[in-house]
Amino acid sequence: MISMNKTKSFISIMLIIIIALLFTSIPVFAFSENERRSVENFFIEAQLLKGDGISYGLDQKPTRMEGVIILIRLLGKEQDAQKMASLPCPFSDVPSWAVGYANYACAENISKGVSDIRFGTNDFMTANQYNTLLLRVLGYDDGQGDFKWNRAVNKANQLGILPDDLTESYKPGSDYTKRNLVETSFFYLEAEYKDEINTMITELIASDVISDQLAEDYGLAVERWDSISTNLSEDEYFDFEINNNVLSITGMSKDKEKQWVLAQIKNKETGLKKEEKVSKRNQDGDYDLAISMANLPKGEYFVDLYGNDEKYHYYTSFILSTLVLKVTAKDQYFIPAPVYGKNLRIYKGNQVEAQDERMNLQTRTTKESIEMVKNLAAEITEGCDSDYEKLQAIHDWVADNIYYDRDYLEGKTKTTNITTLEVLENRYAVCSGYANLTKDLISASGIPCKQVMGFALGISGEDQWDDVDLKTVKPNHVWNEAYADGRWIIIDATWDSSNSCEGGKFTAGDGISQLYFDAAMPFFSNTHQSRAVMSNEKF
Repeated sequence: MISMNKTKSFISIMLIIIIALLFTSIPVFAFSENERRSVENFFIEAQLLKGDGISYGLDQKPTRMEGVIILIRLLGKEQDAQKMASLPCPFSDVPSWAVGYANYACAENISKGVSDIRFGTNDFMTANQYNTLLLRVLGYDDGQGDFKWNRAVNKANQLGILPDDLTESYKPGSDYTKRNLVETSFFYLEAEYKDEINTMITELIASDVISDQLAEDYGLAVERWDSISTNLSEDEYFDFEINNNVLSITGMSKDKEKQWVLAQIKNKETGLKKEEKVSKRNQDGDYDLAISMANLPKGEYFVDLYGNDEKYHYYTSFILSTLVLKVTAKDQYFIPAPVYGKNLRIYKGNQVEAQDERMNLQTRTTKESIEMVKNLAAEITEGCDSDYEKLQAIHDWVADNIYYDRDYLEGKTKTTNITTLEVLENRYAVCSGYANLTKDLISASGIPCKQVMGFALGISGEDQWDDVDLKTVKPNHVWNEAYADGRWIIIDATWDSSNSCEGGKFTAGDGISQLYFDAAMPFFSNTHQSRAVMSNEKF
């Protein structure tokens, strides 16, 4: 029987978490710049926003008619509205081109106008007014006392539709732009109808207003995975695929501690093992094992992977209690992490900016120190034929040569190494030091690189997303994304390092991993939530 070292299995997770005090001064917004770009692109691709050929006027204040039209388009009812263009209109301030929209809004109790004879066509739309329209669409009736129209923003916040910070920014008297209107609309897409479990986005997909593919491209209405991969890299990855009651696990690794891989399916609630399979990789470094799920009762399970250099010895986990398998009476599938959609939208909103190509030593450096970092980067990447190979080499070097500061993690010391020069001189740091060093080495190699601030599981008992209040969670971790081969590549050297430093003693781990180099977003989201992509000036 193969035994597990339970304590050892958590080391790799616990070593990477930085205490949140480094980030307490940084505000958390409903949308970072990256996610805002993605949200706007979604509305443009869905043809819900139509510009004048030059811009979409997102910084302008929308009129009531513009708000109504966008909402009607969002509901997929623009053609229905156009059919009502020939009907009499009770409002004297509605131009002929907008008669159909006003008639439809009135007939469907979306908007009755500001008086019996005036629609308020050119009046500016306020946050409370637009939220009133959206709440009515969800089935809430201000005429029956479900809410008060001039408190609609607060009602949306109470229902969990709008986050606290967005609610605060929409307070009466504040400007409400077309960009704000788009952001508001996006939050309502995943809101449930009154007394139902259906959401607006699922209804829009069902009625072909929004395509399945477009929704998935922006992380909306993603309810299941039939397969999931850990990495996009060809050097280390694991693919999990469900088909005909069988879980197939294939992959590749050159890690000496993963000569043998043990796959285990255990009950999420009780932790009891249900299925288990051991396999040795072949001479090419490939894995291929299959586990039958035919006898699994309905419920939720973790799919864990453990590695070892020999078959009969202690195995160490490298995927533990994060990959969730759902078994129903009819089928099995993986449950997407609740942070996946947000992560994807932040990632999709990445764009190369000037600061991404600059080194960020965060100190009054000399020309000699900058040259030293550039020379080290050149040494690390010597022999690399592509930018991708350079990223891989830098990731491996940082993970192998830097040690995690456990004294700072455990509150035994109040300072740690943050800047690149400090980290290189002392060789220990927490995640911010790892990320700064990684950023500078990559930038010194001529490759754009960002730092991503977010939240990682594994501290204060928060080992699963079920334990986390995603509306109030504060950042506690930072990693990198670098641009190569026409795409952004996720790099978390901290999570792939098993080295530690405690009480002045440096302890080398079992070697580096590449599980969080070029990580695939569905898998990465099982443990990481992005909050903002930071520029050099802000971090």
